Amino acid sequence: MQRQSHIIKQKTGPDDPELQAMLQEALAQVSPEDVIAIADELAERHARLFSGLRLDSASLASSFADIASAVAHTKANAQAITNYFAQGDYSLFEQLLHGEAPAPVRVAVFVEKLNALDTRLALELATGLLHNTFPSQHWLWTRWLWDPTVGTGILPLLAGSVHNLQADNLADGYVRVGAVTAMSVKFGEGTGLFTPALTDDPKRAPFANSAFLACAYSVYLYGTTSWRLSREFNGLLPTLPNMARRLLGLKKSPSPQTPLPMGEGQG
Repeated sequence: MQRQSHIIKQKTGPDDPELQAMLQEALAQVSPEDVIAIADELAERHARLFSGLRLDSASLASSFADIASAVAHTKANAQAITNYFAQGDYSLFEQLLHGEAPAPVRVAVFVEKLNALDTRLALELATGLLHNTFPSQHWLWTRWLWDPTVGTGILPLLAGSVHNLQADNLADGYVRVGAVTAMSVKFGEGTGLFTPALTDDPKRAPFANSAFLACAYSVYLYGTTSWRLSREFNGLLPTLPNMARRLLGLKKSPSPQTPLPMGEGQG
């Protein structure tokens, strides 16, 4: 028999009264420097890839593979996005990024028009484009934040319930994800990870909460899965900051990191 991870017990969910306390304790494994480094990488990518993004077909065609990788957290999903737009028709992006309708409506229209894509992936593309292009104005809606199809994600865990995230349509869903994302800042502040070096820096601050939420989900994901794995398999898992980087479409850090604590099960 294997012992459960000491990070987070096996069965946790939005209704678990102990979850927030456990997450807060587990997040002690993340340093403020980790969150700052991830926010810096997001800011650098914003400046390089999304700031002043040109939406003409020639410009987008040359950078679209990088954009797809930035908004998808797996290579397979990035490839699915790239394949979908293989014909080079990016006309929907102008309306998404610069249309006159409220952003939630633009997101919903964009996703509905991409009906051949998985809805979750279309949402990740739409909100990834908006957040990475205008990080202070728009927020992400990824499946690791809130996946209504299976009722999972870090946002309902931090909020303590799925109630505030339940919506009748995509536009309302995006509004609700934004509200709970904003509420999660208070939780983040309680962890000590929101330092002045992070929140007072004009380049880092717009990406502070995305970096924090990716770290929080990585802690949760590791804690609920690693207890089932042998010591050898745990040794192959990426470090916690690099798990967070993967969720945000960033490349793995080449610098040495402290590995996550390994499970205590027998090999």
